[in-house]
Amino acid sequence: MKTGVGRRVLRGLGAGVIGTLALIGWEPLRNAWLGHLPSYSVREIARRGARRWLGVRLSSHDALRWGLLMRWLYGPSLGVVYAWLRPALPPTALLRGPLLGGGVWLFERLSFPLLGVTRSPRTWTPTERRLLVLQGLVFGLFTEAALSRWQADGLGTGHSLQVGRGSPASPL
Repeated sequence: MKTGVGRRVLRGLGAGVIGTLALIGWEPLRNAWLGHLPSYSVREIARRGARRWLGVRLSSHDALRWGLLMRWLYGPSLGVVYAWLRPALPPTALLRGPLLGGGVWLFERLSFPLLGVTRSPRTWTPTERRLLVLQGLVFGLFTEAALSRWQADGLGTGHSLQVGRGSPASPL
C-alpha cells in the first residue's frame, strides 16, 4: 500500500470514528425528543435485520449489541469511502459536511426500507423524518470537521508541524 493511500485510509477511519461517536452522543437526544426509538435506531435495524435475514429473534439487549457492532463497522467504513471521494467534492468544508450528511441520509432512506430493516417511511412521523436528516448531518459535519482539522494541522501528510513564533500553527 502506498504511503499516501495508507494515510488517506487511516484519516478516513479516524474521521468515521469521530462521526460515529457524534451519533452515539446524538441518539439519546433524538430518542428523548421523539419519546420512543425510531424505526431507524440501531437496535431496531438489528432486530428487524436479524429476524428477516437470519431468522433470529433478538432480545432488546442483544439487538442493541448487534446494532452497535453494525454501527462501528458502518461508520468508520463510510469515513474511508468519504476520505477517498472527498478530493472530488467542493473545496469548502461548509459544503462537504452537508454533502456527506445528505448522501448518508439518502442512502439510508432508500436502502433500509428496501432491505426490510425499517418500517416503511410512510409510517414515520414528520419529526422522525426530520430527525433522520439531522442524524445524517451530524455524521457528515463531524466526519468532515475531523478530516478538515487533520488536513489543516498537517496530520497524516508526512510533514511535521512547524510550531513557533510566526509559523502558521502558532498562536503568536
